[in-house]
This record gives sequence, C-alpha cells and structure tokens, in this order.
Amino acid sequence: MLRRKSIWLVMLIAALLLLAACGSSGGTGDDLTGAASSAPEESAAPETGTEQTFQPTTVTDDTGATIAIDKPVEKVACIVSLCVDVLAELGMEPSALAESGVRVIASSPEFYGSKGETFPSIGGSFFEPSLEDLVTSAPDLVIGLKGAHDTLREGLGGVAPLFLASPSHYNDSLRFLETIGQLTGKTEEAAAAKARFLDKLKAAGEKAPKDKKALIIFGSDVNFSVVTATGLGGTIMKEISDYPWKVEKPEDDPYGEGSVPYSLEKLLVEDPDVIFVESYSYAPDTKPVSEQLAESPLWSKLKAVQNGQVHEVRSPIWGDGRGTRSLGVMLDESLAILYPDLFPRS
Repeated sequence: MLRRKSIWLVMLIAALLLLAACGSSGGTGDDLTGAASSAPEESAAPETGTEQTFQPTTVTDDTGATIAIDKPVEKVACIVSLCVDVLAELGMEPSALAESGVRVIASSPEFYGSKGETFPSIGGSFFEPSLEDLVTSAPDLVIGLKGAHDTLREGLGGVAPLFLASPSHYNDSLRFLETIGQLTGKTEEAAAAKARFLDKLKAAGEKAPKDKKALIIFGSDVNFSVVTATGLGGTIMKEISDYPWKVEKPEDDPYGEGSVPYSLEKLLVEDPDVIFVESYSYAPDTKPVSEQLAESPLWSKLKAVQNGQVHEVRSPIWGDGRGTRSLGVMLDESLAILYPDLFPRS
C-alpha cells in the first residue's frame, strides 16, 4: 500500500515538474494570450478572388473615339436615356441627368421611381445640354448619343471623357452594357444583367407562336416612320412576332438606324394585326400620333384599327431607353398585348 502511494507521489511530482518546464519554454502568460488571439485573424483573412478587381483599360465608343480609364468610374452624368438604363442595370445612380425624356425614364417604376426626380439636373436642351451643369456635377464620365452630342466632346475636354453610343441591334445594347460594366468595375453586375435579358428573350421566343403581324411606328404628327426589322426595337419584335418591315432603299435610311418614313397607303399593303405607337410631343397639347392618324379615312381601313389593336406605348422607354432594361420592358408589354392568353399582365 505504502509502495503504491510512494510510486503515485513520485509520478505526481514528475508531472508537475514537466508542466513547469513547458510553461517556461512557451514564454510568459502574455505571450500565450497573444498567440491565441492571432489565430482568428489568420482564419478571417479574405479569400483571394472574391472581390472584383479593376484593371486600367481603354475602350472605343460608337464614334471610334478612345476612352482611357485608370480607375473605376463612379460618377456618371446622363444626357441620354440609354445612360439611365445601363446605370440601373449595374446598380448605380447618375450623378446628374438631363430633363425631359431622360428624367421621365429615370422616374419610371422600372428604374428609380420617385428617387429619379431627385437627381441633380442638367439644364439646356437635349441637343445642347448645359456645359456649366455638367462641369458642376464633376462626373468621371458623361454618356451621350452618337449623332446628337458629338460636338459636346470638345467642350468637355479636361472635364470628363464623353462616351457616345447608338445601338441599332440588341446585341449592340449588350456590348454597351459590358463596356460600361468594365469602365465602372461592375463586370459581374453587367454579366448578370446580360444573362437575365438573354434568358427572357430566349424564353419569349420559344413560347410565342409568332402568328401575329406586329408593327412599331413613331413620330410627332401624321408624317410617321416605321421601325424596321433592322432597327433596335425591330430586332426584338422579330424574335416574338411576324415582323416583315424592312429598309427597301438605303437612301431611306442614310444613317443605318433601321427606321424609314412610311405612309398609310403602304401600311395597308401589309395590314398589321397590332400597331404599337411611340408618340413624341414638341408642343403643349399635341395629340398622340394615333389620334392624329385617325383623322384620315385610310386609318380606319387597317385591320389593327378595326380590331382595337392600336396601342400607344411609353416612348421614353420603348423608343429612347435603348438598353437591356428598356428592351426587357418592351418585351414584357408587347407580349402581353400580342398573346394575352400566353403572357398575361403581371
């Protein structure tokens, strides 16, 4: 019994000596505490590749002008509705925007809603926006429309680069989305928006029977034009409907925009099932184009008119938006009218 107690006592003393030795070789108690606290910092370090990185880049706009950016664009001034469209798709907001149709689209529920009414204003006209307001907004980039804002580039020299675009096919809109995503460091957001649009277009094209002859016309009075199958809206409509409208003579479409002047006599030849009308007003109390055309006896002979299938649409989105979000709105609204049983309004 005594022998066992002695052996146990010896073992206990040895264990205590070993513990003391370990304590002295590990440093002070403060050192041990510091070592323990450093471990969580190592495990909490962010994994590489989880954040988008920005590479200085040079891009070319639709006029052929090159734009070099060495840091992500954060403040964008919008003097065209396409700019509002792309910023909304990228989860950004304009630093300032023009009035009229640009303000209208920004304030639409599909974009910024009532917040769109609060963005700083760029005065002047559509073709001549205020340089003073643009300078005051201190943008990193200004986005405008090719053919409308080209002369603005010289005035903006030293203030901010000017990117001019004019998509004539939905693929052009997709490229624009990707380019601005690149300039702003929002490449993932651009890729997601592109996928949403293409998925929606593909699903619509597969489901739509395409047995309705559709037409988009636009104007401010009875001298209207037709959006052809090579126009931006036409490239969408031909994916979901019978859309036979084309540019027959190049001189009718000198800028390659895919729209041509038309007459009611020519409309009667194809006699569309559904007509979408983009009305533009340049004077107070201007009647919608469909009401002005209704004063002609030829208008009443059209199948679409007789069947109540003439629809005034939101021209700031259908005609001016030009980006993937606007084209998505056009797609939803036209499908609900063309095939209400297959695509009921949400």
